[in-house]
Amino acid sequence: MIKNKITLNKVILLFFLLISFVSFLFIYSQYRTSREILIQSYLNKYALLALQVKEHFSSAFDKAFYAFKNQEKQNILNLYKLPYFYSNGKVDVVKIAKFLNKYNTTKSGHYEVFLLDRNYTIVKSSNEKEIGKNLGKNPFFKKIIGDVFKGTKQIEMSYINLDVSSMELKKYYFIRTLDAKYIIGLAYVVSIYDSLKDIYDFVKPTAKSLDVYFVDKYMIYKLNMNKNKISNQDYKTSYKIICDILDRHVEEKNPRKMLGYIFNLFEKNNNLLKRIDLSKHELTIFTLINSLFEQVNSKVIIKLVYDISNLKKDLDKLNENLLITLLLFVLVFAFMYVVIVFRITKPLMKLIDKMKQNKPCYECDSYIQEIDDVKNSYNILHSKLNKEIEKNKNLLELNRRFIVDTIHQIRTPLQIIMLNMDLLKFQIKDKDVEEIIEEIDAAVAMLTNSYEDLAYLSSNNTAITYKPALIDIAKVLKSRMGFFSNIAKVNDKRLVDNIKEDSIEYMINRIEFERIIDNNISNAIKYSTGSDIEITLKKESDRVVLTFASEGDPIKNPDKIFDKNYREQAHKRGLGLGLNIVKNICDKYSIKYRVYYKDGKNVFEYVFKL
Repeated sequence: MIKNKITLNKVILLFFLLISFVSFLFIYSQYRTSREILIQSYLNKYALLALQVKEHFSSAFDKAFYAFKNQEKQNILNLYKLPYFYSNGKVDVVKIAKFLNKYNTTKSGHYEVFLLDRNYTIVKSSNEKEIGKNLGKNPFFKKIIGDVFKGTKQIEMSYINLDVSSMELKKYYFIRTLDAKYIIGLAYVVSIYDSLKDIYDFVKPTAKSLDVYFVDKYMIYKLNMNKNKISNQDYKTSYKIICDILDRHVEEKNPRKMLGYIFNLFEKNNNLLKRIDLSKHELTIFTLINSLFEQVNSKVIIKLVYDISNLKKDLDKLNENLLITLLLFVLVFAFMYVVIVFRITKPLMKLIDKMKQNKPCYECDSYIQEIDDVKNSYNILHSKLNKEIEKNKNLLELNRRFIVDTIHQIRTPLQIIMLNMDLLKFQIKDKDVEEIIEEIDAAVAMLTNSYEDLAYLSSNNTAITYKPALIDIAKVLKSRMGFFSNIAKVNDKRLVDNIKEDSIEYMINRIEFERIIDNNISNAIKYSTGSDIEITLKKESDRVVLTFASEGDPIKNPDKIFDKNYREQAHKRGLGLGLNIVKNICDKYSIKYRVYYKDGKNVFEYVFKL
């Protein structure tokens, strides 16, 4: 049976709440999907523009790379000529540079000539800005220049690198002088400013801002596209640029590791980083031109910031549509709920209230035909049922009076029979007759026990009350065992006294305590398969334990044995009321009771708390 039940109005409310919740989830999921599609469309649009910008810049660097590649052989030939212009530490690097540039037919780049001492410092150069520059600070340059000085390599060349002072791409070629005191070097220089500036001027109007960064092995440089130079660069500036690209502050202070974080981030995002800031109406896209000039340490990062005010407007409109849709759903569901509650469930609830009050319902009219039919059927059945109930009440009252009167009429002849049986026991000495008298006496005792049960049950519907009193339950138990001893003997049973205390006082009505004893002993006599019925009464600190143990098969349903009209063995006749009387008395006095099987015996245990 379902114990916790809810009303119809609550069911309808829960149903509408559930439908509303599911509808809200559906609408919100559609909104989220639309929002993501809208944002993604803007991201894709500007990502495509960013990739186009990347291609323009990449093309410019490819052209520069082609210029270096195309001039590679000539540059090496020119390098081999340089030592012959040197004599005893003297060389006119400016004159040599002019000569080489005069016969340079490519016009894509120009030459610079310099003299390098063993400290890796440029002591002479056709480019005055290069004088005093220490190439040994770069580990790569230090190694290849050292190899040339040692003679392990006749010539060496560097990778293409960016000259941060002039924003020019340079590739250095090194060869030792004939006296091995100096390195005379050749630098092939290609200017990329003009081509990058053209791209910058073309792209800038389409973006809110455009920044280009050149990355080498250790630093990241911001190219100044408005002037033909690179802004002053130091570690702090590089750190700020790196944090901007990573979109977070980093604790790492090693420049190479910090740049590694950036390249890993680009690699995970296919060399394209997108960050959207709706509060500023900005979309920032970073693209990476990876491995310039076949050198993994030369990279370019392009930062584009686009104005996405239109996206903000579209999102605001989408939010408005969401609110309007939700409001419409709330209004529709609220209207439907009110209609159902007041037009359908309210008449039904009135009808149910009338049913509970056992009254006819004449004002429960409804627009629903089925509810109206139920109301009319109920009124008809109510009239018939009340007449039938009144009739049955009268019959039950007559029946109850008959039973009560019959029980009282049995009492007098039963007492006369018991008194005469006691007289016969004293007067008749014939053993055969004595056995018959004992059987009759046992039958009368059983009848008396049944009578006492019926008298107790019938008294529940009268003004009789059983008030508790302080009684000696040990003496009462011994008295009732004496009463049932003859019954047990006739049924080939024996009551085994295991009463541990001579006297135990407890607050309980004597008649009700006798009902507990009598019903347990009579059941043991009736159902026990053994001869001994052990009755134990013992006191344990703050409680008294009373048990009735008898041999027999285990009780199949110990949880039901105390239920009214339940009989464990259906083939044996009985009313099935005895143990239910015991249960009610135990509940009245908070006596704990249980049934268990131990050592081949069914044990009925009762615990009286002192």
